[in-house]
Amino acid sequence: MTTPPTHDPPDHPNEADGNSRIARESVHRARLYKLLSLAFDRPGETLESALVSGTFDEQLLESAAVLDGAVTTVSDERDKSDPTADAHGDLHDAAKTVVDASPATEAEVDEHYSTWTSLFGFETGGDIPQYEIEFSPGTLVTSTDTLSDIAGFYDAFGLSLADDRRERVDHLCIELEFVSQLALQTAALAKKGDETGIEIVTDAQGSFIEDHLGRWLPRYREAIEDGEGVGEDAIDATDETAVDGETAFYDALAVLACRLVERDADRFAVEPDVFAETPAEPSPLEGLTNSEGDVDFRCGTCGSGAGPSSASATEREPESEPEPQLPMGNRDGPY
Repeated sequence: MTTPPTHDPPDHPNEADGNSRIARESVHRARLYKLLSLAFDRPGETLESALVSGTFDEQLLESAAVLDGAVTTVSDERDKSDPTADAHGDLHDAAKTVVDASPATEAEVDEHYSTWTSLFGFETGGDIPQYEIEFSPGTLVTSTDTLSDIAGFYDAFGLSLADDRRERVDHLCIELEFVSQLALQTAALAKKGDETGIEIVTDAQGSFIEDHLGRWLPRYREAIEDGEGVGEDAIDATDETAVDGETAFYDALAVLACRLVERDADRFAVEPDVFAETPAEPSPLEGLTNSEGDVDFRCGTCGSGAGPSSASATEREPESEPEPQLPMGNRDGPY
């Protein structure tokens, strides 16, 4: 066993403290983005287990409280059974609303699945799309450029697209999970003291929020709150599923997601130009094939891969084996 090398104390202690703070905050940002991605996705066993066990609620509240500055770690609280009991802040308050509306039993989760399909399930006529392009007023040309830009972000950070998920790269859950991955990379780089790497990943997060996620998430939130789809279609106001409060969980999730993205926009000093209005249907990408000519233009989700170090994120050595993938449906839950 090799003895690890010793390191001299940093010349600037405040720099080390700053990296520790960046790492801690980045881990909790990553967790929130991943929990949001999991919750907005089609409900499955992973989400059901997290909700019924209470793990989803506990981690949502803890990470929101940490990012609000209400608590630093669980051990900092006198009541260790509930470190967020007295926490207050924009993120924590929004997270508390999510928890209050979240299903907690298997029966409630089953009902929750029905609500999801009525809102977002394309096979059941759900009127609220979960794709960036559907909220963009762009033309076919600008839409394909947007998709190429999103895919370029994923590729630049070594994140592969899973083959077992059939979604476009602009799906909400994929974009949320991408930011989660970058936040985790930021935490790892901060722990190593890689200032150049931190700068690269930080710039990428700001750019992605400014150019993509931050531009359409507020419109998506409005679509859920108003119970309306994109374009001419809208959820039938006589549909009890849409108006009797069963959508409160998704209403609250959308509010939390917007607050988190707004907080990060301030953090990264960017100003997303929110789409002014949603386009009329049909989508500019209806019937479109991908760049390889395949009829099915939907692709999988982000996966894990090697993030950038001090070198440029695009300067990677060719790999002889396929990159590892992390399907969106294979979330192990909390970090």
